[in-house]
Amino acid sequence: QTMASYSVSDAVATYYLYMTYVHPFIFSLATIIPMSPDEVLRKGSGTLCEMLLMVQAFQANIICPNKHQADLEKFYNNRLVESETYIGGHVECLETGVFRSDLPTKFQLEPSAFEQLIENLDRDLQYAIAVEGKLDIDSVTNYDEVKDAIKQKLVSLRDHPTREECPLIYHLDVAAMYPNIILTNRLQPPSIVTDVDCTACDFNRPGKNCLRTLEWVWRGETYTAKKSDYHHIKRQIESEMIQTGGVTSSKPFLDLSKPEHLLKLKDRLKKYCQKAYKRVVDKPITEVREAGICMRENSFYVDTVRSFRDRRYEYKGLNKTWKGKLSEAKASGNSIKIQEAQDMVVLYDSLQLAHKCILNSFYGYVMR
Repeated sequence: QTMASYSVSDAVATYYLYMTYVHPFIFSLATIIPMSPDEVLRKGSGTLCEMLLMVQAFQANIICPNKHQADLEKFYNNRLVESETYIGGHVECLETGVFRSDLPTKFQLEPSAFEQLIENLDRDLQYAIAVEGKLDIDSVTNYDEVKDAIKQKLVSLRDHPTREECPLIYHLDVAAMYPNIILTNRLQPPSIVTDVDCTACDFNRPGKNCLRTLEWVWRGETYTAKKSDYHHIKRQIESEMIQTGGVTSSKPFLDLSKPEHLLKLKDRLKKYCQKAYKRVVDKPITEVREAGICMRENSFYVDTVRSFRDRRYEYKGLNKTWKGKLSEAKASGNSIKIQEAQDMVVLYDSLQLAHKCILNSFYGYVMR
């Protein structure tokens, strides 16, 4: 009895969790991406991005290029590269811990920074009034009072840099960070160009500003064996017969296909590294490199990201609107309106979440 009731309660809980979180999310993904719900669930975010781009490309009459095939034999510092990638953006944490506004915290302030704030006080206040507030400075009657009040606080902070007091807690968030990095720098696979591409371009004139160079961090793992070892192993294996499939069937190495070549060669190289150097790959190497980004390339990828980001903001706005309607309906006590508002909140929330997941995948997809 206990066992049965437990398993039933488990199933019921799972069902409700599914209906609350997963079901609307699948629906949302299936409305954005041209796939059945089952497919949407099984595919990775890269494939979902790809499908979306294909739909957009079809509408814009653009042919999708084939997937980029990495160079199979790449060397770095005279060693064969096992794998290479780039390091994405990361958030740096200055101080970890649990902070509360009612627990005093120790602060160590920088007096010179407050000195700078005091010097630029007029400029900052005028900017806040004229540009941000869109008001006329002459219409502000208590300008000097506010300025003096702020100045007193800044002076007291400057003069007592070591303090212990209850903190004020702010939540700062970068809105759509990755999509905005893509949009501001026009990052997309076809716009990564070299001098060869630029030489053939009509806009390649002295003083051109259509090429932007950006730094990125390359990260690669190399085998411990040197280039000479690699070529020695390669020559050796080329003269051998390789077993394929069963025990009896074997083929000359050179008759195998290119991917099989590489597999057998890497296997042999791993064994050699293990015996000769006691480890297969060296520690990962990172290196800062520069890439040229063309600002004149057809902006299909960037436009897709932009329209997608804007559509997500649209859904966020609608979600907010319906949340307002929900609280109104609750106040009026109309059960039909409450149910409708609740449904719409769930719908728009899941739509904006689905957009968010795919939007953040666009950044990683560029590498693919």
